[in-house]
Formats: sequence, C-alpha cells, structure tokens
Amino acid sequence: MHLSQPEIIQILRKRSGMNQGEFGAKAFNMPVQTGRTKIKNIELGKQQPSLDDLDNMAKVLDVPVSILMSGGENHLPERETNPAENAQASVLKYFPGLDAYLDLLNKAAQLGDDELINHIAAKICELLETRSTLSAIRTK
Repeated sequence: MHLSQPEIIQILRKRSGMNQGEFGAKAFNMPVQTGRTKIKNIELGKQQPSLDDLDNMAKVLDVPVSILMSGGENHLPERETNPAENAQASVLKYFPGLDAYLDLLNKAAQLGDDELINHIAAKICELLETRSTLSAIRTK
C-alpha cells in the first residue's frame, strides 16, 4: 500500500505520542498553537512542507528524512509490536467504547483518584454486561 506524504507524517507523529501542537512546536521552534496549525495543514495536504520542514520533522520523529519524502515507494519503519497490545486490540474490537473507558481508567489511576476509578470500573462492568447480554440473546 502506498501512503501519501501527509499520511506518513500523521502516522509517525501519532506513533511518537505527540499531538499536532507538540510536534509542530518541536519541529519548527514555534508556539504550540502556531505549530499545530502548520502540522494540521501539512497532514491535510493543504500545505506542502519545504525540505527544511521535512528535515526538522524527521529529526523530531527520529526517522530518516527519506521516509517523509513524497513520491516513490514510501515504506514506514516497522513498529515494534507488543503481544499484549495485539491481544488488547483483538479484545477491544468486540467491545465498542471500551478503549475510551480504559484510557480514562489509566488517567484516573495516574491521578490516584479512587472515586473516579470506581466510577469508571462500574461503567466498564456495565459495558461488558451489556455486551454479554447481547451475545446471549443472539445465540438463542
């Protein structure tokens, strides 16, 4: 599959865990909001990055600039996969919305907010219970 330059930039940025503002600020040494606007336009294909822009983005993403160049066969570097991530992705496809709750649960755990953790855990239980009830209905 051939990816466009904007798609490659967006995928690599997301893999790095940066939002558009953080990435733009680091790559172009500008305020977060200005960087976000520039990256947004690049990722939407509304703005063509210069060679200097590509070089700066590649440095922040820690990839060769050739990965970001448009034209020709663009191949993304393989992402190291964690077997637990693969299992999680397999499970999450059966429970729409669960990923959002798990993300919130992780954030609540980082904050050490027991009340929020209990609330989110209850919502997850409801979601799982609803799903298992639907599965039981379908198999009858």
